[in-house]
Amino acid sequence: MLSTVRRFAAVPLILLAAGCVEAPNDVRAPVTSASFSEDVTTNALAPGSAATNGTIREVETAYGTRQVRTVPPPKLFDQAFRDASAQKHAADIEKLRQAFMNLGPGVDPEEAARAARVVYTYVDQLVVEYQIEDSSPLAHNTKVNFGQKPRGLCWHWAHDLDIRLQMERFKTLEIHRAIANYNNIRLEHSSTILGRRGDSMYDSIVLDPWRNAGDLYWDIVREDTRYNWTPRQEVFAYKRARKQREAKKAELDSVN
Repeated sequence: MLSTVRRFAAVPLILLAAGCVEAPNDVRAPVTSASFSEDVTTNALAPGSAATNGTIREVETAYGTRQVRTVPPPKLFDQAFRDASAQKHAADIEKLRQAFMNLGPGVDPEEAARAARVVYTYVDQLVVEYQIEDSSPLAHNTKVNFGQKPRGLCWHWAHDLDIRLQMERFKTLEIHRAIANYNNIRLEHSSTILGRRGDSMYDSIVLDPWRNAGDLYWDIVREDTRYNWTPRQEVFAYKRARKQREAKKAELDSVN
């Protein structure tokens, strides 16, 4: 019995240490617009550098007031790094390119090829920037949460990949953001999704480098058996409503 109690008591500590919660109005989190140079080739640097945080502003949306971070373009590692990465992942890049094309008519073949290459090469860059050393993403989460690593929580991957894809200004592909496990005991998880413009998020492709510690996982959202994805803004609206209910209940309890 005592060992069972200890085991359950340890669960909150594990969630705290390895947690990856993306909160509404967290100034580190929302990124919906970016200020980019039209010439992506001007944004190159040696491996290991980091981009600035940008500026924060509040905007009104269908889900209420939220903070939006306008950021400068991320600095890309040099062409030699990107070429080596593309060569290493050539077969997987081709599979992802074909998956984008298979989303349906209207997807530009050039955009599909560019998107596949960008995703794989930028994930490799983030592996370096995040200093990924562990095969377990939860182990890396713990190091980030205790200040031993700079970044690498699931929403870091999602935000940084989102921004990088925005740089490409796709006309026939559309970026989505989603969160899973926001309303149960499992660890919350965030990811970026890319699909055919105008299609549902659920018919698009989830791009998840976090779950395998920098080894990119991708699949059609509906076919991802590990996570049940919900649009990020729906999750944020749910969290805001829950917070308001809790505040109201606390106020009533204090009166009584």
